Formats: sequence, structure tokens, C-alpha cells
Amino acid sequence: MKNKKIICIVGATGHQGGSVARTFLTLPAWQVRCLTRNPASEAAQALAALGAEVVQADLSDLPSLTRAFSNANAIFLNTDFWTVYFPAVASGKSDKESARLSYECEFSNGKNAAIAAAGVPTLERLVYSALGPMEKASGGKHKTYHWKGKSDIVEYIENDQPELAMKMSVIYLGAYNTNAFLYPKFDAETGEYVVVLPVPKETRFPIIDPKEGTGPFVRALIEDEAPGTKLLAYSDSSYLYIESLGDIFARATGKKVRFVQTTLEDLYAKTGVTLEILSGPAYLGEFDYCAGVEGVIEPPQLKNKVQTKPFEQWLRDGGIKNLGQ
Repeated sequence: MKNKKIICIVGATGHQGGSVARTFLTLPAWQVRCLTRNPASEAAQALAALGAEVVQADLSDLPSLTRAFSNANAIFLNTDFWTVYFPAVASGKSDKESARLSYECEFSNGKNAAIAAAGVPTLERLVYSALGPMEKASGGKHKTYHWKGKSDIVEYIENDQPELAMKMSVIYLGAYNTNAFLYPKFDAETGEYVVVLPVPKETRFPIIDPKEGTGPFVRALIEDEAPGTKLLAYSDSSYLYIESLGDIFARATGKKVRFVQTTLEDLYAKTGVTLEILSGPAYLGEFDYCAGVEGVIEPPQLKNKVQTKPFEQWLRDGGIKNLGQ
């Protein structure tokens, strides 16, 4: 490990962090330090078996972050909204109250990580996985707390941690390739497979496989690009018009698929999915994915190409089977 640079990965046992860990574990110049609340977990132990240093740390515990970030040259940070949100909803709290509590926790966690990172003299780069400023970009028309938490953390670093901001790059991951909104459902009344969303057919969704794509894009931001880079990350040929999803699924499955535009209210009434979740797709029906973010670049603009598998190819290679389609 002598003379190697150290990358600390927050959320290393998740899809994004795990991808970053696996990518950097293949790079001889890097020592990979994975932060987790539970180093004894199966996921943490799997990373240790690959050669990662696994350390205990918790985003709610600032001293633990300070210890874990010691001598780091790079940090990948992903904060989590959903681990608070879903249990809160399940406990009987309202959607709005659950989302507010989750936002407060996520923002506090992100602030702790930023404070700890700002105190690391060896730090050269922080990469934060964020979402855009939905509420500001839409003039208040659209608001979800899981977008707000991540955009507010970016704003906090830019405004309150200016020295850290000079070292920060931001990655905006597109919709996960496993996102249920992208997939057709069988309509027993018509006998058709339909993709139903509260957006016009001209809406475009960037799609990414987070397990495979996050790491290579983060590597590019750390090793190839200047600090301050803001990247909308999506898989090759996978910034897709929503209407074209029907054609893609038809080619992958042999089944005819039709797109149906609905309203946010109707989709909520039919599915029971909370508005905190449904409001994201509705927003994208009117605004670009990174609306309100200045200077964002896309994969073709990277200095060195990041090779990723197109969404359609992922489906053909077994993704559709894995989702039970």
C-alpha cells in the first residue's frame, strides 16, 4: 500500500459505492477504503475479500468520519434518503412527514461528511452523487425531498465550504436501469403491455446501470477531469425518448408495448405509490434532468471515453429476465 493514493468510499456496500470500490480495486495506484456502519456485513466482507480496507463509520457520527477520512486523497460520497423514508411510511407517518424527516437526516449526514472532508489536508478530490435543484428549476411547481436533500448538500458545500468546493466534482446519475417506471406492465383489460407515465411521449430519460457504470464515471472525474466538473452520467446510447422504450422492449421480448400518458393524480390513484416518488417522473415531463445546474457535461464530452453497455443491450443480455419480465 506504500505510495498508493487513498480513496474513501461512503456507501460502499450500495450499488453506487460498490461500483466505485470495484473499479478502483483494479487500479494499482489506489488503496480503497470502504466506509460502512457494519464491517461484519456480508457485503462489507465481500469487499474486504477483494482487497479493500473496510472501516466502521457512520454519517451521523462526525468523529467516525474524521477518523475514516484520515490521509484520504479522494472521497466518493453518496447520501441515502430511502433508508429513513420507507420505514417512516411503514410506521404510519404521512408521506410528507416521512419525506421531511428523511430530508433532515440526509442533509445532516451530507453536512457531516463535508465538514469531515474539509478537514483532510491530503484531500485532492471529492465526488458527490447528487440530483438537480428541482424546486428552484421549476419555480416551486415541483418539489420532492429526495431531490432537495442532494441539491441542498451541493449548495451547502459551495456556499459554506468554499475550499472543499474547489475540490468537488458532482455526478448526476440518470435513472437506474432497474427503475420500475421504465418497465411495461400487463393491462388485463386490453391484453397489452403498456408503459404508463405522467409525461409526454417526447420526454427523454437518461438511463444508467449503477452497478457497472458508476465506478468508471467516478474514476474519470477523479483521474481525467478538472475539479468542478459536473457530469450527467448515463450508459451508451441510453438517453432515450420515453416513447422509444416500447420499441426497445418489443425488440428484447417480442411483445408489443404501448406508451400511455396519464396524470400524476391518476397514477397515484391507481398505484398507491407515494407522491414523493411519483413527482420525480412528473417533473421530468417538463424539465431536463439537470435543469438548474450550470455547466453540466455529458459522457461524450469526457476527455477519455467511458465504455458502458447500452440499456437495450443490458436487457438483451439478461436484464429483462432478472426483472421477471
